[in-house]
Amino acid sequence: MKTGAGFEIKLDDPEADLSQDQYEKVVDNFKLLDQSKTGQVGILFRAFGQNPTDEELAEMLRPIPQVGLDVDGFIRFFKGNYRTPTTEDTLLKAFQVFDLEDTGIMSREKFKEMLTSLGDPMQEHEVDAILREAEVDEKGLFDYKSLAKRLCEGPKRIPDMP
Repeated sequence: MKTGAGFEIKLDDPEADLSQDQYEKVVDNFKLLDQSKTGQVGILFRAFGQNPTDEELAEMLRPIPQVGLDVDGFIRFFKGNYRTPTTEDTLLKAFQVFDLEDTGIMSREKFKEMLTSLGDPMQEHEVDAILREAEVDEKGLFDYKSLAKRLCEGPKRIPDMP
């Protein structure tokens, strides 16, 4: 299966039809997977540039029938769950607002406090899911540039289905 930026599908309007090129990309790659497995839908969803957390993807996949989806069903799934990808640069700028000394390092506790109390607060379990992607050292610190890169790459595995 092809990977990389050329594989990503970006939608200006998730309600609109896919372009011919996008449709062909879905069809070509859909044929490579065993559509009878729900996890394959998640693999293709991520391959096309979406990077939900494992928990988010498990929730998205819950209504998928055990027999899987056909191409048109996958396209409906993709468009219905599509989110404009956040860029690494956007994440770095957000982190830098709180990095007053420009060290590139952030405290796990400070990060957790910010995300659970500022702006549109996140649930603690959501922040914990993000922090699981960070390489937090024994002092509770992590390199937010590495985390931003990792978050934009998205999780690498498909979550276990209930």
